[in-house]
Amino acid sequence: MAQPIEREYWVNIHTEGSAWVLRINDLSVRSHSTTEQYSISYPISTSLKEGQNTVSFIFAPLVEDEAGHLVTDDETGGYIQAPKENFWVDVSIEAINTHTQEKERINTLQLRYDMESGELVEAQKNPANINGQVVHQTEHLRTSGEFVMSSPEQLVVSSGQSLEAERVDMSFRVLDPIPDFHWVDDAIALEDTPLLRHELRHAYQHLHRLFSEKNSDAILHEGEAMWDRAGLLMAGGKNAREYTASLPIASQLAGLRTEPNGPQLLPLQLEENPSNDTLEFMGDMRLVRIQPTPIRWSKSENSDRVHTFPVVFYRTASGEWRLATVGS
Repeated sequence: MAQPIEREYWVNIHTEGSAWVLRINDLSVRSHSTTEQYSISYPISTSLKEGQNTVSFIFAPLVEDEAGHLVTDDETGGYIQAPKENFWVDVSIEAINTHTQEKERINTLQLRYDMESGELVEAQKNPANINGQVVHQTEHLRTSGEFVMSSPEQLVVSSGQSLEAERVDMSFRVLDPIPDFHWVDDAIALEDTPLLRHELRHAYQHLHRLFSEKNSDAILHEGEAMWDRAGLLMAGGKNAREYTASLPIASQLAGLRTEPNGPQLLPLQLEENPSNDTLEFMGDMRLVRIQPTPIRWSKSENSDRVHTFPVVFYRTASGEWRLATVGS
């Protein structure tokens, strides 16, 4: 039985000039559909494992006109992409000791375009790191600082928008004893086929039905492995039920706690035809989800405030669909 660790891990993202998604170990962490400057820190303990890990930035450097509007191709109608002087990204990984609050941080992706060559280059000095200070090694984190480019890649943001994009990866090591993902030995490689789309819809429908029935035991059984791991890494070793019950919103969505005027489950949001579903593949094509997230709750049918359950599925060799993780 794995033991809780003393640290929680976070990623700090600062970027401008592209639509993008950030992944850790090919698991989507955050995405942004516009090119405006954006900064966020986000917990990633459940996206990590002991040893080698990968941080990936999948991005589309969309070109704007002088008024700031995205430029489209006259023939295809698609957005034009090109190297941009105002594009930059700064990503760092941080470990925070939960007892002492002591922090360790390594710099990973710090990039911009060289406008003469049109190539992506290292940019240690940027708006998020004006002094150009760089750390590649701490007590529990290591990286060589070398990045690898690849394209074309498919960028899918939370709205369901899909764009051709570029991808940059960097490896880093985590020295804490973080157990591997529960699905790693069971998940098989997936392929986008009509059958897969049909089966994936059934997986969503099954889970939605459990929520509509407020079947807490069945919901916890479905997500036990992922919530057990989250409780270990983010809540000092709580089991799936204890961890889920401790979350103000998740405990209500799972039916573990009821509050007056709590969120109400909305109908499953799916396209009329499965061929129109926007799929996002992760985990080296072994995980998949539909974007935007089909399972949603709201205070009322007309409320703009919506809670979602951005679950990611995998399929076993025997054809069972199971929960891998809950994304963002």
